[in-house]
Amino acid sequence: MTSGSRPRVAPTGVPRGALIGLGLMVLVFAAFSQFKLPVVLPLLLDRYAYDPVLAGGFMSVYAVLGIVLSVWIGRRVEAQGPLNLILLALPLMAGGTLVSLAAPQLGGVVLLGRALEGAAFAILAVAGPVLATSLVSERHRNLVVGLVAAWMPAGQLLATVLAPLALATTGWAGLWLASVAIALGLIAWTWHLRGKGQVAAAASSAPSSGPSSGPSSAPFSGQTGGPDAGNAEGLSWTLGQKRALWLTAGVFMLWSGQYLAYMTWLPEYLVGALGLTVEAALWVYLIPVILVGVFNVLTGLVLRRGLAVERLLLAAVVVQALLWWLLPVSSSGVAGLLSLCLYGITAGIVPTCLFTLPTEAVRDAGQRARAFGGVMTGRNLGVFLGPLLLAQLVKWSGDWVASSTAFAALTSLAAVLSLLLLMVMPRLRSAGRADLAAPKPGAI
Repeated sequence: MTSGSRPRVAPTGVPRGALIGLGLMVLVFAAFSQFKLPVVLPLLLDRYAYDPVLAGGFMSVYAVLGIVLSVWIGRRVEAQGPLNLILLALPLMAGGTLVSLAAPQLGGVVLLGRALEGAAFAILAVAGPVLATSLVSERHRNLVVGLVAAWMPAGQLLATVLAPLALATTGWAGLWLASVAIALGLIAWTWHLRGKGQVAAAASSAPSSGPSSGPSSAPFSGQTGGPDAGNAEGLSWTLGQKRALWLTAGVFMLWSGQYLAYMTWLPEYLVGALGLTVEAALWVYLIPVILVGVFNVLTGLVLRRGLAVERLLLAAVVVQALLWWLLPVSSSGVAGLLSLCLYGITAGIVPTCLFTLPTEAVRDAGQRARAFGGVMTGRNLGVFLGPLLLAQLVKWSGDWVASSTAFAALTSLAAVLSLLLLMVMPRLRSAGRADLAAPKPGAI
């Protein structure tokens, strides 16, 4: 492959650490943008009397846009580079927030604003991991993947911390204005890094027919100079890679469905079924959120020591399936608290493994955006279906615990798919051993 066949990952003069940090920050911001609604939703429902189904749509529309756009976004990230797509997503996120803020009394306007945010979220959910994980060496990759996987609990925590400050000062609208301010700050940072990359690339460019000396993929531009430049259309995956990615997407769909169902309805269960106050329920709710974030990062450190990701994934998913099966006898008291803690720990392990698997299956950085796009489509299907399914099951049965059987079965199916990954991944790893041994110039 010639030096002009694909754009550079990090031209001279652009710190890779800054690009990795930006990738992580836009992910946290995306999660914050989604979860800034639930922390003030009771107040909004009281003030504007939204229909409950419409209010649920304010959250599920994020998943709908992700389902529709994720694969397309993956291809565009490969063709144009993650920085260009991030510069599209951040103004779109700010614009959607302002649309909702303009007429919060009109549910349709708020839904439109959340849809615009959902489109931006879908872009950041693909571009962020690609930017963060494509620039690290093998030595640091699992740590960065652990940080990537912590984006959702980190965003939830940020929304939870900022909400009381906003409510005590400017009211709920202050949280929306804070979101716009964060978006503007990230736009300035992204534009600065993109400008440095273009200047450095222009200064160092020279005609050459020799092989490229640096890693590929394209944060900065889609200008390539070849028919297959900047995308993976001319780089076909092997059958083993396709199987690994399909299985990963399947596990992500099933796992995300039960996780979002659990985390969406846990506060209502604590209040309605166990009789806790709202304040006490929120403190209990923080337990799994914090454990998820902590074990996202710890899992990255464990994987860095060489543990096979598919083995850790299988163990964590099996434990979560057992927790669902045991819920009828562990729904309260000490057993309930232990179940909550174990759930938070394993829910931190699983997404780190799932975010690691595309980078394990697809070693060519130029193909990872499409891999992440497909895997995120699976996640978005689960995000969309899980909370709705649990709500409907509770409506039919009238019992929160009785609905656990269905989610136990779904999580058990995720364990079966994880077992299949245990058979596929060692072969892929063996086939790619030569590529792993190849030096990666300039990686941090």
